[in-house]
Amino acid sequence: MHNGKEYTQQYLSKANHSEHQTGLAVDISSKSIAYQLIPEFETTKEGKWLEENSHNYGFILRYKKDRVEDMGYGFEPWHFRYVGYDVAKYIYENDLILEDLYK
Repeated sequence: MHNGKEYTQQYLSKANHSEHQTGLAVDISSKSIAYQLIPEFETTKEGKWLEENSHNYGFILRYKKDRVEDMGYGFEPWHFRYVGYDVAKYIYENDLILEDLYK
């Protein structure tokens, strides 16, 4: 399946622009979906737990489904970023994304 450049750019960072290079981002999957990085992770027991609890450990779900236009990246329920406990809690409790802190 070929979806074109615009679609691909929603999911792939340009060279040297990945959050993974900072050492603060991690992709997480589960055995129940054969460790794939796919949208269905959102509906797994592990994906639901991470979305509801990652802030307790200083992580945020980085690319939310309802904020795709604001971020410029597609929904990635497997992508979590460490921002520290206090910031993660604030973002979670106020239903924000990281970009909202810099407006």
